[in-house]
Amino acid sequence: MSQPIFAAIEAGGTKWLVSVGADPISAVQTRIPTQHPDITLAAAVDFINQQIAQQGPIQAIGVGSFGPIGITPKTSDYGVIGTTPKPHWTGANLLNTFAQFNVPVKIESDVNAAALAEAKSLLPANDGRLIYVTVGTGVGAGVVDNGRVSNGVHHPEMGHIRLPHHPDDNYAGHCPIHGACLEGLACGPSIIDRWGKDLSALGSAHNSHDIIGYYLGSFAANLLLTYAPNYIVLGGGVSLTDGLLNRVRLSAFEQLGGYLGRFHHVDELSTVIQSPSLDTLSGISGAYLLAEQALRAASV
Repeated sequence: MSQPIFAAIEAGGTKWLVSVGADPISAVQTRIPTQHPDITLAAAVDFINQQIAQQGPIQAIGVGSFGPIGITPKTSDYGVIGTTPKPHWTGANLLNTFAQFNVPVKIESDVNAAALAEAKSLLPANDGRLIYVTVGTGVGAGVVDNGRVSNGVHHPEMGHIRLPHHPDDNYAGHCPIHGACLEGLACGPSIIDRWGKDLSALGSAHNSHDIIGYYLGSFAANLLLTYAPNYIVLGGGVSLTDGLLNRVRLSAFEQLGGYLGRFHHVDELSTVIQSPSLDTLSGISGAYLLAEQALRAASV
């Protein structure tokens, strides 16, 4: 029996990855800039239709999207983008867009999708808790418990928590809603706004590295205290900066202050706070897992 063909979509605030195939490695994929929703959604639909013509019918669609986005099936906002600073995207209806293919569709936040894939890789027995954090155009986090995405009445919005300012940073914050929340202090655009360059383009001795490491380390310490995860996976463009991961670990260790007995030395955080095991494939791999879940649920 041949493998089912899926459409998997990683819908980011800067770009969309649209992939059609049996798995993220062998599939055909395209990259679409996140422009006006009419343009971006139409391009995604066109690509899927092209691949259907070449590969045959798809069986399900999985979408991991930037948010906020409705993630509860059978509610009016399922698959609908909520209030977002991304121009024109508030109210964009992803579910209606992809319903035209007449196959099961499952939609989650992009970080939840990535967390799902990382958990499958790092916790294959579905035993434990993993938090995936992305630091890029925005900051977000998704949680997987024992192999299942963990949401409340909405998906987590951890990028908008409040943190104390670094002593050497008086930046008012980039978030148009909250100002100096975590996202407003540590996202890519906030770094460029402060220092004129991406973090990776600023020399490693520049104090920006310590400041961003401090904020992300504060966040990691909070996650270790509140969620007690097996892993915190740090993804996104900003996190690729050389040396940043070690700064985050050191900052988290210092801010924990020895309170958690599982960490007697900063090196013990190296296996807990880590880069993605799937490299750049976490998001799209998670979208494939969502498509698989949609097909399985429709077959019950």
